Amino acid sequence: MVARSASAKSLTVRNITELYRDVVARYEAEAPIDIDLTSVEDVDLSLVQLLLVLRTAGAAAGREIRLRSPAPAPVAALLERAGFLAAATSQDLDFWFHGERAQ
Repeated sequence: MVARSASAKSLTVRNITELYRDVVARYEAEAPIDIDLTSVEDVDLSLVQLLLVLRTAGAAAGREIRLRSPAPAPVAALLERAGFLAAATSQDLDFWFHGERAQ
């Protein structure tokens, strides 16, 4: 299942609630969660926080949480600025970039 609300161009603290509701509903339905960030142009840490919590909860429950495609440039830039890529693990790179960090 793809989290459709993630197709928004802006995923910031002002509008992250829609994505939150969508992924929580899918999580509670025990369905795989694919999140499509391909059209995201404006992003802030609320997206990263939501996805980190979702990944942690999914891992603890043995659930698959993934991005449909590698993180787009605005998300990659935010991860870099916020320091999330400074010591990224292979699991982090797999999640955010499907295995290879974007240059």
